[in-house]
Amino acid sequence: MILPGAWFLAVRMAAAAGATVYGGGRLPLLAPGGTMEAADGRDTIVRTFRFGAPGVWYLWLQVTTPGPAPALLTWDLDGVQPLRSGRAQFLLQPYAERQWVSCSRQPLHHAMVHVEAPGEHTLRVRALQGRVVIERIALTLFFSASPAGDTLDHALDPGGGRAAFPVGDWGADGFRDGAPLPAVRADRTFYVDAGRGDDAQSGLRPDRAWRTLHRVEAERLQPGDAVLLNRGGRWEGGVAPNGNGTREHPVTLGAYGEGPRPVIDGIHRNAVALRDASHWVVRDLALTSDPAYGRSGFQAIATRRGQRPSDLRVLNVVAFDNGGPGINIAYEGEGNGYDGVLVENCLAFCNGGEGINVYGRDRRGCRNVVIRRCTAYENRGNPGAGLIISLGENGLIERCRAYNNVCINIWTWNARNVTIRRCEAFRGHERDAGGFDLDYGTEGCTIEYCYAHHDEGPGFLLMGSGRATDGGFSSKSRYDLLRYCVTEDDASPIPVDQTFEHGLVHNNLSIARSRGRVALSFSGHPLHSGDATSGGWPADTFAFNNLLVGKEGAGCVYVDDYAVSQGNRLDYNLYRITDGPAPVARWGGRANGSNFWTGEGPDDTRPATACATIGEFRSVSGQEAHGVQGDPGFARCDAGAYGRLPLAAYALPAASPAAHAGMPPALPADWLRERVKLLEETGAGDWGIPMAPAPITADWRGTRIDPARPASIGPFEP
Repeated sequence: MILPGAWFLAVRMAAAAGATVYGGGRLPLLAPGGTMEAADGRDTIVRTFRFGAPGVWYLWLQVTTPGPAPALLTWDLDGVQPLRSGRAQFLLQPYAERQWVSCSRQPLHHAMVHVEAPGEHTLRVRALQGRVVIERIALTLFFSASPAGDTLDHALDPGGGRAAFPVGDWGADGFRDGAPLPAVRADRTFYVDAGRGDDAQSGLRPDRAWRTLHRVEAERLQPGDAVLLNRGGRWEGGVAPNGNGTREHPVTLGAYGEGPRPVIDGIHRNAVALRDASHWVVRDLALTSDPAYGRSGFQAIATRRGQRPSDLRVLNVVAFDNGGPGINIAYEGEGNGYDGVLVENCLAFCNGGEGINVYGRDRRGCRNVVIRRCTAYENRGNPGAGLIISLGENGLIERCRAYNNVCINIWTWNARNVTIRRCEAFRGHERDAGGFDLDYGTEGCTIEYCYAHHDEGPGFLLMGSGRATDGGFSSKSRYDLLRYCVTEDDASPIPVDQTFEHGLVHNNLSIARSRGRVALSFSGHPLHSGDATSGGWPADTFAFNNLLVGKEGAGCVYVDDYAVSQGNRLDYNLYRITDGPAPVARWGGRANGSNFWTGEGPDDTRPATACATIGEFRSVSGQEAHGVQGDPGFARCDAGAYGRLPLAAYALPAASPAAHAGMPPALPADWLRERVKLLEETGAGDWGIPMAPAPITADWRGTRIDPARPASIGPFEP
C-alpha cells in the first residue's frame, strides 16, 4: 500500500516520455483497452492521459468477461493507490457481455483516481484474477455520467461536458502535505516502534521503544505526556489511550523520526478513539479501518451528563478508507459534545461517513469548534457531508476545500453562530448534492467569501424546515447571512427555501446555466398534513447588491406565490441574461401546491408571471426600485475555474453598470441587535470564532471598499 503521506507527491510525477496522451477539452477522456488474463501473466494495461482539471476523476471500463470465473481488477494512477479496501477493486461476473462498469467492490463507491495537478498522468489497470477484455477506458469529472453506446452521456453535467478548466490558486486553501507544525513539547515522552520496539522496555527513549498499541493502552497517561509512533511504521487493531492533560500540559499522540506518517489500521475498531478525554493533541498520523465495520479513523466522544470534555486538537491527520466518518467528534449516551475543538490541516477522503464531523446533542451541544485548512473529498455520509458542524454553537470553518462528497460538501444545521468563510466546494453529487448549506435550525450563521461550482445540487442552500422544534429549539432558520460569495454552474445556485427568516443575501455573484434553472429563488411548499417538520416559506429576507446571471436559457430570479407575501425583498441587484430566450424574473406561481405531499385534493399549481425585463418585473412585483439590467462587463461568464482565487475572468471594469451602483454593505443595526439575542457567549473569542459578522472593508479579492462611495453590485470592486 502507498502511504497517504506519499499520495500528493506521487500524483505529480510526469508520464513516461513518448507515451500516447488521451484527452482534450471535452468529456470523457477515452482510451482503447486490451485483453488481460492474470493466469497467463498478461495482467496489465497502461495508458497515459492528459487531465485538464484537478480533483476526482471517475473511472469507467467497457468490458467483456468471457471466462468461466469472475475477474478481479485493480488500478492506480502514477503508481499510487491509497485505498486498500474493496474501493480499489472491480469484481466482474463471468460470461458477461459487453458493459460499462464504474462501481467498485465497495457498495455505492465509484472507482476513481485523484489528480492533484493538471497534466499528463499514467493510469495502470491490473488483473488480479480471471480473464477480461477491456474495450475502452474512460475517465470523467461527472459522477452521474451514464453509458451511451461506446461513450458516456454528459447531458446533465454541471460543467457543461468540459474536461479542461482554468485552475486558480489551487494550493491556497485546504490541506497541505508537509505544512510545518511546531515541534511536540512534552514533559515525558513514550516512543513506539513497530519494527524494533519491545513492550518490556521503558519506552522513554527511541532505543527503548515499545512495540504495540496494547502497551500504549495499558499506560495511564498524565498531563504533559506524549506518545510518539515511528514514521513509516504500521499498526493494526486501533488504539484507545487513557488519561487527560491540562490546558498548559496536554497529552499528545503523534509521530517521530523521518518519513511518511505512521499508519494505524483499526480494522474492526476506530483507529484512534478517545472517550471523555480533555486537553489532547492528536497529530501527524494516517488513520484507516476496514470499511465493513463502519468505524472511524479518529473518534472522540463525550458520554457524561452535564460534562463537556474540552480542548481537543487534531492536526495534520489523514483519515481515509474508513466505513464511518474520517474524523468524528461527537456525543454518546448522556453526553452533549465537546467544548473547544480545533481540526487543522487534515485530509479526509473515501470514507463511508462524513469527512470531518463535529456535533452535539442539541443546539447547546458541541461548542467553540474550528475546522481550518482541511480538505475532504469522496466521503459518503447519510445525511452526509465533507465538513460539518451541527447541533452546537459558536463554530468556524475557514480556508477549507471540499468536493465530490455526498451530500453537502460544507454545511451546518441545527446550530447557532457558525461562520463558514474563504472556502471552496464543488462537484457535490447525489441527493442534496450541494456546495454549501445553512440548513434547518441555523441561527445567526454566516457564509462569506466562499466559492461553489459544478455541484449537482445547490451552490448555497439557505433553508429552514417547517415550524416544528428539535431538542426544544425551532427548526426555522433566522438571522443568517450570505455575502461576498460566488456560485457558478451549480444546478441550483442560491435557493432560499422553506422557513428561512430574517436573512440577508448580499453582494454575491450567482451564475445559473441551462433552461429551467435560476440564479436566486425564494420558494417552499405546504406543510405535510399533521407534520410541521418540513415546509413553509421564506420570510422577511432581503437580497441586495447581488449579480444575477442566467445563461443558456436560465433565469435570474424566481419567487413563488407564497413567498411573495412574506415580506421578502429584492433591491439594488443587477440582472443579466447572456443568451437564450429566458425571462429576467418569474414572479408568483405555484410549483408545489396543496397536494404536494399526498397527491390528494385540488391541483392548485399554476405558472408564474414571466418578466422579460427588469422594468416589467418592477411593475408586476413592486420590487427592485433601484435594480439594474445590463452586462457587468466580465471577460467571460463561463470560466468554471478551479481554485477559490483569483477568478480573473470576473474582474469588474470601471465602466461596468455594477460599479458603485449598490447599497452600502453595512448590516442594519436592528438586524444585528435581534441576531445577538439568539446567541450565547461561550469563550468563542479564545478560539478566534467571531460572535458577530465583521464589517465589510474589502471585496472578494481583498480590494479595499471605499466607505465614502456606494458599494458595487456583486462581490468585486472595479
